[in-house]
Amino acid sequence: MIEREKWDSGVASLIREYEGFSPGQKSLVKDLAAAIKSCKGRLHLIVEGVGAGEICARCNGECCKGGKNHVRGVDLIVYMNDGRDLFSPRFELEICPYMGDSGCLMGPEYRPYNCISFICEKVEELLSPMEKERYYALEAELRSLYCAMEQLLDNSFRFSLMSVFERRQREKPINGKEIF
Repeated sequence: MIEREKWDSGVASLIREYEGFSPGQKSLVKDLAAAIKSCKGRLHLIVEGVGAGEICARCNGECCKGGKNHVRGVDLIVYMNDGRDLFSPRFELEICPYMGDSGCLMGPEYRPYNCISFICEKVEELLSPMEKERYYALEAELRSLYCAMEQLLDNSFRFSLMSVFERRQREKPINGKEIF
């Protein structure tokens, strides 16, 4: 199965799960999604404050290698919760399928946990001790928010969407539950 088919099957499965949420679950998702976006936005502001965008452009996305496995169910739930049209990965790219012609296909508040929480040495060394402390406190907060959202999903999308698909293809259905 090609990457596009894996992606499409994974997204379809996640949409079915999301649509099956009760109104109470959807309300909790809405609150968690808002907190996740806020936290990601604050993390992004810290690194942008030291010119990370320029550093990343010069580096040409070296940390983005293997990016196909960064998008998790939580990331897509946050997208869906906002009623946004889902981006279309470009799996033909060698670096990261979520890169467009002018950078990431996702705004900072929608980027995967790995992408928004990772800072390379070149960026980190530009942060003041107080900024580093704030950055890592926000990263811990974001990790906690992801755990809360993953629990809502019964941890079935705890890993990347592509990894979950591949894992489920190797498993047998449990209690009649559909596998993608």
